[in-house]
Amino acid sequence: MDRDRTRDENQDADWIFASDDPHTLPTERLPDRAEFDRYSAPLLARRRAEAARPPGRHETDDLSGLDPAQLRGGSEPDAVTGAIPAIDPEADDATSGSGADGTADASDADAAGPATTAPLRTPRDLAYARSGTTPNAEDDDPPAGINGFVLPDRFRELGLFDALRDVLALICMATAMTTTFTVAHSALVDGIGKAAIGVGLAALVAVHLLRWIPKQPPLTAIRAVRVLGLAPALLVAVGVIIDDVVQSLPVLFASLPEGPPVGLGVGVPLLLLGALIGMEPRAHEGYLPRTRARRIARIGLVAVGIAAAAALLMALVMMVGRLLTTGWGYSLMTFADAVTSTLLLAVVLLSALRRERSWFVFATGAAGGLVLAALADNTLELQFAAPLSFATDFVYLPFLFAAFGLMISRSFVRTMPISFRRTDWLVYTVRAFEFSAAMHTAAVLWHLLAAISSSSGQTPGGPVLHLVDAAVCICFVAVSLFARTSLLSRPAVIARANGVVAGLILVVVGFLDVIVNSLATGAGAGLATGGTALVIGIAAALMLTVPAPVRDEFGAPDIARMFADFRARDADSVSLLSLVPDVTEETARKKTFPGS
Repeated sequence: MDRDRTRDENQDADWIFASDDPHTLPTERLPDRAEFDRYSAPLLARRRAEAARPPGRHETDDLSGLDPAQLRGGSEPDAVTGAIPAIDPEADDATSGSGADGTADASDADAAGPATTAPLRTPRDLAYARSGTTPNAEDDDPPAGINGFVLPDRFRELGLFDALRDVLALICMATAMTTTFTVAHSALVDGIGKAAIGVGLAALVAVHLLRWIPKQPPLTAIRAVRVLGLAPALLVAVGVIIDDVVQSLPVLFASLPEGPPVGLGVGVPLLLLGALIGMEPRAHEGYLPRTRARRIARIGLVAVGIAAAAALLMALVMMVGRLLTTGWGYSLMTFADAVTSTLLLAVVLLSALRRERSWFVFATGAAGGLVLAALADNTLELQFAAPLSFATDFVYLPFLFAAFGLMISRSFVRTMPISFRRTDWLVYTVRAFEFSAAMHTAAVLWHLLAAISSSSGQTPGGPVLHLVDAAVCICFVAVSLFARTSLLSRPAVIARANGVVAGLILVVVGFLDVIVNSLATGAGAGLATGGTALVIGIAAALMLTVPAPVRDEFGAPDIARMFADFRARDADSVSLLSLVPDVTEETARKKTFPGS
């Protein structure tokens, strides 16, 4: 300890990284002349003790020890380029062995060729790091891609957004071929659907072959192949939905013990989504959405909303008519399912039509999560992706997937100011808790109605189980509202901690709820069984902990500043335009020229 204390006494107390190593110097201030001499003395002594080495690639010979008269002619720096002549070692050896007087024959000097010139040190060769060991970022070689993989130059125009949408369209259409397409398993309808899927998949492959194989790709033909090849898939998906509506109208009040006349499996919404995503031409195909395309995308969203409202009205009429044929329990549970489905559709459609940025991003992510879950429905057997029909239920999944396909189109995304800054993640976390509170409130209503109708045998599980689940959903609502209030009003550190704890509570309790319901009723993970709370809790905890916080001027994390920026983004701010005086009346007033 005494030895360490004696060694530290010779160091600067204000610089905690100072040491006896002469290669390190305090970097917070420049050294004076005496300090620099003390620092450079051991380095110069070490360099003199080392053996002489030949000049490296970026080094030149030291000419300070030579007599200026001994330098060859033209040794001055070039007036245009500034190049400094360098000494040729072979020429020095020849000069030293030419004679006792150290002079060489003029003819030999002329025959030796032009003098070698030292390469100029470009700004990239200069090291600006104070330690002398930290390389400059501009001197680094360009990145070699991901794990050494680099796309060829011909794929340079391929954008990540377009590539992901093509992959999603391919997966959706391939999954639609392997999953349930219709409940009735009509050979004609299923055959037409598989043919349309095959044509669409062939078109997706063909457009990429035509785009990337030829050196001069026919962009107009590629766009035509994409639209014409995927149009049959879109028409077939819409046609199957209309067919189910038409055949459901005559039997809207019937009990239908053998099932609906058509019935829509999860394959129909997936086919509709794949056709909508894949039909729009891509940027690498020379397509740029114009004002007309953006207007069409917005009109498409409005049309989806109108069609969903008509489907809801048809479902309400069916519920009233089924009170006498099927029983009040069936109508009550169908109404409970319709409430939660309508709320989800309303959140997604209104976020797009109102063009609210944070709700748009979160609603798109939520709908994308449902799409990914529907792709795995053959394994998970989720309740929301079960086959439905307009004759028995409120069909909402085709409208939800159609809205999602339009929301991620380039025609619509180009009109939305989307950003993922640090404070934006806090906004999305607040939206997640608000979404959780709204959806679990609907889940409370669903469990109460299920407890009432459990006596009719229309719902799995008894009334006690549904009342317990309703209490759990009330806890989810309370935790979500508590986390939202904390993020909006509490001090920064406490707000972040409360948000993370609330997310963990949703994860743990939601996971236990899923396990209990799966053992008691065999139900999968869903809104009413804790699956939504599990997913939202994981997402909220990640959004609060993974993004790096805002840093202060010293480079330290500043959570308080990040939360201050987050809370000030929605506050009323004074624009500079409000300080500009209104000169409309003055400019409109007619002035007469002086003296006229």
